[in-house]
Amino acid sequence: MVVTDSTSVKTYHEATKHSEISLRTSGHYLDWENKPSPFKVYRNLPSIPLPHDFPHPQEAALKAIRGETPRKTMEKPNLAVLAEILYFSGGLTRKTKFGNEPYYMRAASATGALYPIELYLVSGDIPGLKAGVYHFNPIDFALVQLRKGDFRSDLALASDETSVSSSFTIVMTSLAWRNAWKYEARSYRHWFWDSGVITGNLLATCASEGLNCKLVMGFVDTLVDKLLVLEELKEATVGLAVIGAGLGPRAQAEHKEIPALHLSVEPVSKAEVDYPIIWDSHKAGEMVNQSEVEKWRQGFTARLERLIPVGPVVPLHPLKEEPSTPLAEVILRRGSSRRFAQQPISFEALSTILQASSVPVPSDFLPEDESLIDLYFIANDVDGLRSGSYYYDQETESLEQLKLGKFRSISGYLSLGQPLFSQVSVMFFLTTDLNHVSESFGNRGYRTAQFEAGVRAGKLYLSSYALGLGASGSTFYDDAVTEFFSPHGEHASPMIAVGVGVPGYKARPGTILPQFATR
Repeated sequence: MVVTDSTSVKTYHEATKHSEISLRTSGHYLDWENKPSPFKVYRNLPSIPLPHDFPHPQEAALKAIRGETPRKTMEKPNLAVLAEILYFSGGLTRKTKFGNEPYYMRAASATGALYPIELYLVSGDIPGLKAGVYHFNPIDFALVQLRKGDFRSDLALASDETSVSSSFTIVMTSLAWRNAWKYEARSYRHWFWDSGVITGNLLATCASEGLNCKLVMGFVDTLVDKLLVLEELKEATVGLAVIGAGLGPRAQAEHKEIPALHLSVEPVSKAEVDYPIIWDSHKAGEMVNQSEVEKWRQGFTARLERLIPVGPVVPLHPLKEEPSTPLAEVILRRGSSRRFAQQPISFEALSTILQASSVPVPSDFLPEDESLIDLYFIANDVDGLRSGSYYYDQETESLEQLKLGKFRSISGYLSLGQPLFSQVSVMFFLTTDLNHVSESFGNRGYRTAQFEAGVRAGKLYLSSYALGLGASGSTFYDDAVTEFFSPHGEHASPMIAVGVGVPGYKARPGTILPQFATR
């Protein structure tokens, strides 16, 4: 049965909160000689090169971020379109060197630039690719074949029935140690932040190509992990993106036993440290059969009471004429800003970013127009909006003014005292009501709230860069954030934070790297 007791994840959440005391008393240090490799490399498996002449998403970025599809929808994706989706979600966009070692940045940001999320593919026959289970290798820009044959019906039995008729499903997994090396037990949160940001890119790329995409967070964990040949207590499935449902020939339901495989993989690093609390929390949210999955999906209940405004209300005023910059250009432009100019952004730009970031997320766990995420922010420098703290009401598309004042130092302090986030024009805190989430979805609700926050953070990133601005993600002092936005935000647990502003330098845009990447 679905686990509704959320004690395990609440224990995890409390244990991994940041505070000034927890950081000052931490004895953790970074062992650079043991830093994990950012690439998962299989030994002695067939590899299929992805085409380098794949299309680039040309829809205007803000339209794609909002999920607005062009009039002409795609009839059936081929290998080149798959390469496009994989590249603009998790491909290599920048190459630099640290010492003598090459270092690659990717299309979507990742906490600490450690890239713990791996992408897998469960595909039917599509033009240019035979049905199978594959791993995406970004360094070689290739698909590594793990299993031959059509396993979409097996995936459907373990997750969502739409995968039976989809062209393919992209599965996101976390290689846990890669991020825990730096962030220890708190890194479990990053599984969902990082996969969510990747998903923001993926959704926009699919929208640009007129492809439907459904995000799936309800699945039988052990079956999906087995299908992808994941190593227990080392890596795990985070979520699925079912792409092109109804466009592929329907898979035949064979109901066969998925054969166990023993694959050889290069070690991530010389040694690993175990964090049992991560796996205890993850297993607390597992589901063991399809009936549990279906029951879980029906769990959402709307909050009984809306947050009634008590302060002045400011309606949004989005741009009348938006930039038409293509999505591909925006994704290549995107980075994580390392300096902001402490200059104002316009209220129109802020309104446009808020609208683009709060559109419905197509998922199996939320009814349309519902969200688990509330958005609070500190406006440090916005033309047309008084400096202070605000709550964004997604239903009325308006802002509630909470406190007036100059809070630059506060926005930096809340973000672990990092000066960078005192420079931003706006500091966003994406929060959730954990009690409400737990009542709806039990232990697994923690995953969904963190994941949705990551998706919306990805949209914040992309929409900011679409307007020529910069953005950077941050962690935070958990309870201090809640306290600052109280009493309005007394039930608001921060999931992720993003600062937006005018970049303090001209960054070089990324480029298409597959033809240059070599190990």
